[in-house]
Amino acid sequence: MTEKELTKKIIRNAKQQASDWVTAAEQRAAEQIASAHKQAEQRLTAALAKGQANIDFRKTQQQRAFEVARIKAQINAQQEWIDRAFAIAREKLLAASDQEIRVIVDHYTKKYAQPTDKILLAAAWSHALPMLPTTAVIQGGLIIENQTYRLEFDIDSILAELREPLAPTIAEMLGVL
Repeated sequence: MTEKELTKKIIRNAKQQASDWVTAAEQRAAEQIASAHKQAEQRLTAALAKGQANIDFRKTQQQRAFEVARIKAQINAQQEWIDRAFAIAREKLLAASDQEIRVIVDHYTKKYAQPTDKILLAAAWSHALPMLPTTAVIQGGLIIENQTYRLEFDIDSILAELREPLAPTIAEMLGVL
């Protein structure tokens, strides 16, 4: 083999080896690009899923917040109507008829008074039961007392006693439930 042939053979082998290296490098690059695309797609899919989950979570939170606000507004409206009803009831109790006053006094004396208790009637209600002693301590209502205790049933305490059991009924009657 001559020097020229040897040089050609070396150059051919070098070209072949360089070509093999380029082919192998291109294959590795193509595999890496494909892997990078696959990873990018997986990350994108995961990010989209996470984003959708975040949107769903925030949507649920907003729906719950809206529902809570709606319920609070409904409760506030109910409370306003109940407050109005009891304000009207307060005015009616202050201007109660003789018969209504006698029913109220009878109810509270039967429920709370002992035979030896003293019953005092608010001065504003004295026209209904003139035989009972009066007091100016309360605006309307009655006081049951003896040497041991004193129970004041003014208009506000009478209404307070009725408020809890009657509030749902009043709200239902007013159509605010």
